[in-house]
Amino acid sequence: MSDTHPLREAVHHRRLSDYLALALMYFAQGLPMGLAFEALPTLIRHSGHGMAQIGWVGLAFLPWALKFLWASHIDNLCRKAGISRVVFVTQALVAIACLGMSTLDFRTDLALILMGVVGLNLICATQDIATNAYAVSRLQGKGAGPANAMQVGGFIMGMLAGGGGLLIVHPYLGWSGLMLVFAVLMLALYLPLWLRRDWRRHQPQTPTAVVKLKDLLQHDDLIFAILIAMSFKLASTAVSTLIKAWLIDRGLDLSTAGALQASNLTFMALGSIVIGIPLVRRCGNRSAVGIAGALAMLFLGVALLLEISGWHELRLYYLLFGLQGLFEGAFYVSVWALLMNWASPERPGTDYTTMQCCESLTNMLGASIVGVLGQHFGYLPTFGGAWIIGILAWVLIVRCLSRIELQGESR
Repeated sequence: MSDTHPLREAVHHRRLSDYLALALMYFAQGLPMGLAFEALPTLIRHSGHGMAQIGWVGLAFLPWALKFLWASHIDNLCRKAGISRVVFVTQALVAIACLGMSTLDFRTDLALILMGVVGLNLICATQDIATNAYAVSRLQGKGAGPANAMQVGGFIMGMLAGGGGLLIVHPYLGWSGLMLVFAVLMLALYLPLWLRRDWRRHQPQTPTAVVKLKDLLQHDDLIFAILIAMSFKLASTAVSTLIKAWLIDRGLDLSTAGALQASNLTFMALGSIVIGIPLVRRCGNRSAVGIAGALAMLFLGVALLLEISGWHELRLYYLLFGLQGLFEGAFYVSVWALLMNWASPERPGTDYTTMQCCESLTNMLGASIVGVLGQHFGYLPTFGGAWIIGILAWVLIVRCLSRIELQGESR
């Protein structure tokens, strides 16, 4: 009995260390996404370029949607070289790219800057595969809830820092200064990982054959996992995309609308930790998805309620959209904890990454068509239709839950 407590302490310390590592890596990966989708459109317009140039920013999303195509190669590389080396190389490549981009002028070199931002997202999307492999291989099981809270919270905070954070300091540093800060920040984020002795050690090789993308077909329940990944965020992405225009049409200025969106993201990160983690631990993967999904879909109707009621109180916006963000964050954590525990430990990066790509592809669909629908039908029918789609998606997810097999289960 005397050896039990030190062993438990060692496991607890290792888990905390793993959670910190995940938070740092996911934060780093959120930075270029925030740069592309939050900061870059504003900077492009501020520099005198037209709306057409802003459309090219969407290319930065492609690596995140298509990374499953090279996920198996990164899985194999992580097994041969070690996850820590793969993460270091990608982090260093981002820093080098930022140093190169710091020499460019936003007014005359926009095409090169856009190519560079796409490159940054390509590198970080590749690093994300290695991070997923790390998370699945070390934290599958009871650690999946906190691990995915670190993913949701870390990535959102990275997006906020890479978007609004960089815009705040841009008037003082300019584009070149921003890229130098970006490079230093990426290297600084790796430092706590490098200081961990267990991180610097060569990662133990996972067993057997070379990983291939087609190995996904070994999952008899693959279609049900894909349906969950593709459906759980479709409606909320559509609503959150349309809300940006809705806020402006309700008379909010850009800074106020931006502050409200930042508040919503912060509440989402908070909900992933304070609601998502306890829910997964106490209720288990499947029940947590069902409960959090029901609450998230209920509050997905906030925009519809505000549109019907005509309420235009800013404090009410903060309260209701904040509550929506809390339960969405909990829902995202519960779904990703479920899919983490579904992923095979023999190909952790490939399985988990493919599910992320399924989510990304439907997010692109939702975000791309909701503006057209809003323009054609108006806010009220579009918000209402998205809410109905969200409820139907939740019903579909609940039906799929009993049909997927998690690691460690036997059927």
